[in-house]
Amino acid sequence: MRLARYLVLMAAVVGCSDSRPYKTAAVSGRVTLDGQPLARARVLFHPAHTAQDGLLSGPEAYAETDSDGKYSLTTVFKEKGATVGRNRVMISTGRVEGTEENDRAKNAKVVAPEKVPQKYFTDKAPLHFDVPAGGTNAANFDLTTR
Repeated sequence: MRLARYLVLMAAVVGCSDSRPYKTAAVSGRVTLDGQPLARARVLFHPAHTAQDGLLSGPEAYAETDSDGKYSLTTVFKEKGATVGRNRVMISTGRVEGTEENDRAKNAKVVAPEKVPQKYFTDKAPLHFDVPAGGTNAANFDLTTR
């Protein structure tokens, strides 16, 4: 009987534990461009952890801004928020449809022009954000075209 209770207790503990090798927290904020809300911008958070951090990298998180430039992130695994810790941030409004990996130039159709300077949506984007374990609603980015 004692063994049965132990097994039930262990199953409950294991069933309730978070086995993900990373932590996420709710993240929202606002994006502006030259002081004006940036609508329909895609916001991407990419974990920027290194081996020295002692953290395992988590999934990317993304959102699209509303008409007032506000957004709330969701991970690629559909979890609310973003990976806790340092994240590189990329922001873009440009959209291209009808492309295939091997035939981009021929089939590309611009459906939304890019309003954001290229420096904000490359792998070397200068934007970073440290996601706190408790989450935040103040992940704001004030971009400039200058």
